[in-house]
Amino acid sequence: MRSVLLVDNRGLFGEVARAIKRRTNCRILTATNGTDALAVARREKPDLIFLDAEMEEMTGVDVCRVLKADKQSAQRPIVLVGGGEKERKEGNRAGADGFLARDFVEDEFFETLRRHLNVFARNAARAAVTWSVTFWRDGVQHEGTIRDLSRGGFFVQTSVDQPIGARIEISFHTPVEKPTRSVVGEAIVVRIGEEPDKGLGCRFFQLSASSRTNLEECLRLLSPELAAS
Repeated sequence: MRSVLLVDNRGLFGEVARAIKRRTNCRILTATNGTDALAVARREKPDLIFLDAEMEEMTGVDVCRVLKADKQSAQRPIVLVGGGEKERKEGNRAGADGFLARDFVEDEFFETLRRHLNVFARNAARAAVTWSVTFWRDGVQHEGTIRDLSRGGFFVQTSVDQPIGARIEISFHTPVEKPTRSVVGEAIVVRIGEEPDKGLGCRFFQLSASSRTNLEECLRLLSPELAAS
């Protein structure tokens, strides 16, 4: 599971922290000052760090400089948030890997996650399910378990490795009513789940009209809010 460290004492990340939990499988780490940020970064080794550039005493630029000078953390991507031209220039010299404005919007934040961690945020709420799914790539058949489902896609728990961008054929039944309905179509792999959550996050690419109808009816029965999202 990927981990993200959010460091600030001004409430920059309150809303986006909740969105990370809702839309990804990333683990969130937090710190409220530079000293704590260094301790958490060294202990937990997060995959990506967001730093408030203008924290009091030890600023985000200072933290970035220390971490980038340490060979144990030098390769870890760091994004500075807030500040002006002065902080941006100092951040560049300190080795920062990216910058966000203080008033960043959620899409900008998740684009940063995608760019640095190859993590794709889910665009819709999902229903927790445990249904068998068969999928094929290049004519080879694989099995897995759909663990969550939405109008836009699904997560399949599987030990099979597939690259981001792989197009797969999928087939599964929606056993929420009798007779069961089938969903058959194509999907694209947009996220890789790591142990202990190994699997593939997929976005529907092409569904037949009947499969789309079956999916919509399934979501309506699972939760009206999901079908309407």
